[in-house]
Amino acid sequence: MPSIQGRVKELLKPEIYGAGVKKVRLIQTHTSWVFIAGEFAYKVKKPVNFGFLDYTTLQARRFFCKEEFRLNRKLSPELYIGVLPVVDRSGKIRFGGKGRVIDYCIKMRAMPQSAIMTEKLKKGRVDYLTIDELARIVAQFHRQAETGKEIARYGSIKTVKFNWEENFIQTREFIGRTINEDQFYTIKRAIERFIFTNRRLFLTRQRAGFIKRCHGDLHPRNIFLKDKIYIFDCLEFNPRFFCSDTAAEIAFMAMDLDFHNRHDLANFFIERYLIYSDDPGILPLLNFYRCYRAYVRGKVTSFLLNDPNVSSVAKANVRCDARRYFHLAFRYARFLDRKPYLMVVFGLPGVGKTYLARRLAEKHLAMHLLSDSIRKQLCNVPVTEHRFEGYGKGLYASGVSQRTYAEMFNRAEMFLRGRISVILDATFTSEESRERCRQLAKKLNVPLLFIWVTCPEKTVVSRLRRRANRAGFSDANLTIYRIMKEKFIPPAPAPDLIQIDSRQKTERLLIQIEKRLNRLLLET
Repeated sequence: MPSIQGRVKELLKPEIYGAGVKKVRLIQTHTSWVFIAGEFAYKVKKPVNFGFLDYTTLQARRFFCKEEFRLNRKLSPELYIGVLPVVDRSGKIRFGGKGRVIDYCIKMRAMPQSAIMTEKLKKGRVDYLTIDELARIVAQFHRQAETGKEIARYGSIKTVKFNWEENFIQTREFIGRTINEDQFYTIKRAIERFIFTNRRLFLTRQRAGFIKRCHGDLHPRNIFLKDKIYIFDCLEFNPRFFCSDTAAEIAFMAMDLDFHNRHDLANFFIERYLIYSDDPGILPLLNFYRCYRAYVRGKVTSFLLNDPNVSSVAKANVRCDARRYFHLAFRYARFLDRKPYLMVVFGLPGVGKTYLARRLAEKHLAMHLLSDSIRKQLCNVPVTEHRFEGYGKGLYASGVSQRTYAEMFNRAEMFLRGRISVILDATFTSEESRERCRQLAKKLNVPLLFIWVTCPEKTVVSRLRRRANRAGFSDANLTIYRIMKEKFIPPAPAPDLIQIDSRQKTERLLIQIEKRLNRLLLET
């Protein structure tokens, strides 16, 4: 059947695209070529068959181009212009117009590559406000997404198992190339065990209507951050992949934020999605679907190693990315059977609590609940906006503080019940406030570890001065620190308490905490 295969170089000629186009850029995925020329981009599907996807016929590519156009206009109508034939006119290839049709393309408005969310993540230019808005958009999209009996069947145990079995079959050839044997079999055993022991959980989600016609490929590479958030490249080729539990969609975005070393943003995305969706039922499935999404990304990235049109230099980067995705899937798989636990990182302002809590959250795939963030969420204030209102005033009035701690404990209980470990990050100045942590752990029968973070006042003064003009969660200054130092009641020695000096190297502290936590887990 006709296609542009073998004629890709012709489509890199600027004259094809009209006046004003001086250069054409080609971006490839395992399923498509995208030609970016001036103000527009032209996406052509590759004539490939991966089993789960078959674009080998001209009719199929025409149909799926039209489907992709129709579905993506729901989220970003401004980007999608139309479906055009790719024609051969007297031996010359063109987008649109008369001639022998050899393929089809989707014409889109081009956005600068610098606006892709992945590029902004690499440069540290994705903020919490953007993640909040993204969570709101996705929650609204899910509320309006199509559901029903036909769609719900794709959330069945049978389909979930089939998807995983297909993954394992299709990745065997990459053992020793992008995934090692231990990772492959560890993930396989963990997944099979999770599916077997959680059949009722999948069935409950299916019956409750949480299997929906989702985006299917929601990750930072498919998001432009410009004047607004543009979500694009929704899947169209196989309902097994776009009809899924909404938990799988949230897990995809969270997983890819983890991949970009932004577990803090992944946590915040989950936290805010739960506020907007009121669906805590996603939590027990999050690590399962994060593992699935990381594994699929490892798989489809590995497919590019078999593509003759991808250069050897590009394949070296592909191999590196695929290995990282499979390693991430391996990490998620190892946490699937673990009982959740509660860690409480506490101490005075400026001692380094939040940095340590964030590193612990990354290491343990835990939810980091920060009182400074929750306080501002409750008061509809951007979480990194400073509000220096003084001790006991405004955001820090007694009533607001009580609401903040109550909400923090409510969220902690929700995540722990959802089988996700929690790290609480707050001052916890009184023994009474720390006792509430013990009561929560006892209520849910989860291990508890207190981590009391300290350092000399000289170090605190230096840190508070450095962060004074930077965006951040905490509004504490030296005055607040000294007031709270007077009120802080040091904890008594206890088996569930470890005191650390934050001047030490973080890696050493993490090892120290890990040893105490492992001992605690063995005892419980």
